[in-house]
Amino acid sequence: MLTLEAFVLSYLIGSLPTAYIVVKRKAHIDIRSAGSGNVGTLNAYEVTGERFIGLVVLLVDVLKGAFAVLLTSCVLGSTSDAISASLVGVVVGHCFPVWLMFKGGRGLATAAGAMLAVSWIFVVMWLACWIVGYSFSKNIHVGNIVAIIVSPLLGYAVPKGIILKFTMGAFSSAQILLIYSMMSAVLLIRHIGPLRDLIASRTSGGK
Repeated sequence: MLTLEAFVLSYLIGSLPTAYIVVKRKAHIDIRSAGSGNVGTLNAYEVTGERFIGLVVLLVDVLKGAFAVLLTSCVLGSTSDAISASLVGVVVGHCFPVWLMFKGGRGLATAAGAMLAVSWIFVVMWLACWIVGYSFSKNIHVGNIVAIIVSPLLGYAVPKGIILKFTMGAFSSAQILLIYSMMSAVLLIRHIGPLRDLIASRTSGGK
């Protein structure tokens, strides 16, 4: 029961459509029908052309990820089941918010905030993988996809003792790796569109 409560609580926090609210109030634009249509940091910046708006969206999305986990810990307890449900719930909420007919962002900032509160070493691994992916492709989405896929695999290669050293005490190494992999799967689903567009552009460019 606590697991369901943790998921619902975190889902509602994650579903706060930061980019939609900020862009709508500051630029009077519906971000869902502008630019890429993604309700996230990069599109908020590209649609408005204002770095400040992009930074505000990024910061709030990171904070809501961390806040969901910390609130769950305070209200429902720091058990691995409750925190795991919170980690998944807040990312699902951001990606599929009920307030916007389940059309949200891609979840990276919110996932980063949540993992910073639980096991920040995974954020470091994700960034390292992203840098490698972006360096070879010079494409943000390729960097994202490479990091989403490779960072969980890298986590399994890192010694368990190192993982546990930087992870909330309620978790075993197997548990945190499993839940991180589940979060990554949600993120990957939201990156299918950019991946499909990238493949299509490369295919048409080669003709």
